[in-house]
Amino acid sequence: MHHLVEEMPMERVTSYLRFDPSSSLALVDAIVCAADSPILTMRSNSEGGGIEPTYPLERALWLAEDVRSLPEQCAMRDGRKWRSIPFIIFPSAQTELAEWAQDKTHAMILPYIANRHWFVGLRYIEQIVNEYQDRVLDDYRSFGILVRLVNGHTQVLPALRRKDPTVQSEYYYAPTDRRAKGWVTVRRDHAGLLHDIDLFEQLIDRNVSESQIQAFFEQHPAFLMQARRAIPIPHQPNFANPANNKPDFAFSPMLGPVDDTSIELLEIKLPGEKTLNNGFHRGLAAKVHRAIDQLKDYARYLRDPANLQRILRAFGYLPDSSQLAVLIGRYPRNAEDRDVWLRRTSELDVTIITYDEILQTQADQLKFRI
Repeated sequence: MHHLVEEMPMERVTSYLRFDPSSSLALVDAIVCAADSPILTMRSNSEGGGIEPTYPLERALWLAEDVRSLPEQCAMRDGRKWRSIPFIIFPSAQTELAEWAQDKTHAMILPYIANRHWFVGLRYIEQIVNEYQDRVLDDYRSFGILVRLVNGHTQVLPALRRKDPTVQSEYYYAPTDRRAKGWVTVRRDHAGLLHDIDLFEQLIDRNVSESQIQAFFEQHPAFLMQARRAIPIPHQPNFANPANNKPDFAFSPMLGPVDDTSIELLEIKLPGEKTLNNGFHRGLAAKVHRAIDQLKDYARYLRDPANLQRILRAFGYLPDSSQLAVLIGRYPRNAEDRDVWLRRTSELDVTIITYDEILQTQADQLKFRI
C-alpha cells in the first residue's frame, strides 16, 4: 500500500530514541509494535533453572511507556516530538491484559482482528495516524505556523521562519526542525493524489524547466520520498570547494544514519531530454553521461575536508559513502529501445531514473485508495 516501513528490534528502540543522534534525523509517523506469541526464555541454575514465558504485550507496554517518558528535546527532522507520535500495538490475542491496557495506557492496542487481517490492520494505522496529524496541525496553528488546504493537500510553512526558534509545544520542538523554507505538503487525500498525478503528468509532457520540476518536488516531497524510500533534502550541501556547487537533492535514510551512514545524491535533468543515441553500438545519450560526470564530481566533493562542516550542517552527519542517481527523460516506448536501455543502465554504477517511473509510483497508489 506504499507505506514506508523500517524495522528495528524491540530491545533497541529505547537506546536509539534516547541516545542515538540518528533519531533526530528520522521522519516517522508511528511506532507499530507486534506483540506476538509468548517468547520462552531460559533461566540460569542459580535462578532455579527451567524455562519461563515472557509476554510480548507486557514488553510492548513497557516500551510504550519508555517512549512516552522521553525528554521533550527528543524530536525528529521536522520538529515533531518522538514522545507524542502514536504507539500502536498488535496483540496476539484479545486477552484480559489487552482489555485492561486499552484504558490504562496511551498506547493504542488494536482489536485482535487487526492482527489476523493485514488490510484491516493497515486501515487502523492510517486512521490513527490521520487523527494524530490533525492534532499536530491544530498544534501548529495554536502558535502561529501557517497551515493551508489546497487541492486536497494539507501544507505548512515550516517554523524555521518563525522569529522564536526555541518554541515548543506538546507535539513540536522547533530547534530540531531542519525543513527547508516554503510551503510543504504534509498530507494529501484521494483528491490530492489525483491532482498530483495529473499535474505531474502535465509538467513532464510540457517538458518544463528544471527549476519548475525542482519546485514541484520540494512542495510535494512524497514523490521522491516514495520513489527513493528516503528523506529528500533539496539543494544540500552547498559545497565550499568549489563554491556554490550543490546537488539538486540528497537523500537521507528514513531512520537517520542508524545503520546506513550513506547518502544518495540525485541530479535532475529535463523530462524531454533524449536518453539513447542512434546508430551502431547504441547506448546512453551524451546528456546522461554528462549528468553522471556531474554527480561523480559531487561525490568527490563529499570527500574534500574543506566541505566537511557544510556537509555536517546539511545532513547532521558525515556520510561514509554515497550512491548516485540521475532523473532524466521518459521510459523507452518500443521493445528495441527498452532492451538497449536496460542493458546500458545495468552496466552503470549510477542509477538512471525516468520521469515515467516516478509517475508510476504515484499512479500505483490509486488501486489502494478508497
